[in-house]
Amino acid sequence: MKSIVITSGKGGVGKTTVTACLGRALSSLGARVVLMDADFGLNNLDVVLGLESRVVYDVADVIDNRCRVRQALVEAERNLYLLPSAHGYLGDKVTSQNLKLILSNLSVTFDYALVDCPAGIEAGFRRAVAACDCAMVVTTPHLSALRDANKVIALLSSYKIPASLIVNRVRGDLLADGKIPSVAEISDILKTEVYGVIPETDGVYNFTSMPKKPYECLARRIRYGMKEIVDPAAEYKGVRGFFKRRARRG
Repeated sequence: MKSIVITSGKGGVGKTTVTACLGRALSSLGARVVLMDADFGLNNLDVVLGLESRVVYDVADVIDNRCRVRQALVEAERNLYLLPSAHGYLGDKVTSQNLKLILSNLSVTFDYALVDCPAGIEAGFRRAVAACDCAMVVTTPHLSALRDANKVIALLSSYKIPASLIVNRVRGDLLADGKIPSVAEISDILKTEVYGVIPETDGVYNFTSMPKKPYECLARRIRYGMKEIVDPAAEYKGVRGFFKRRARRG
């Protein structure tokens, strides 16, 4: 099983939604995927997946030996499962060894584990990172997010964990106008390869209605090594795209 920590330098960049949607995309390719919420106390992966009412046990119960890890799993879709976190659980009771042991137990059943990591670079980040094989850093194409992503990438390097980038919430009209950095520029700035680009989508706020194509491209990259990235600026190019950009800006 390949364990991937999904992390970010700051909150609000869509890391949890990316974790959920990427898990769904990988499972649609036939992979068996488990999502682990490692954000103790501030967790909401179960809410994003719409599973909060179905949670009986959580990772705290597993760590405290109140249940086996498989008893805590909640099925989201075919081949896609969630290991929920716990509200108000003391993070200092959790170690990277705890998480490694849980992932080891899950490795017999699953092809991929996506670990939703707390934002920032504090203790929660460090224990999640230390338990995983590789990392995907979620950022947006804004200066503050890129600066924080750069700090996270530097820290991941000190752990000797390979990292790649997911650029989320990219507005195609701004990209076409050159008002935000391109994928190539972001990759160059952060000295890290971009694996996926997720366009900004107005009015989409839940997991089931998120556009699938960007995540399917990202999933194929992870599973098969296919280097296909969605271009959010494609519909804003040419004469028709020029008027569409103007309309978008109002």
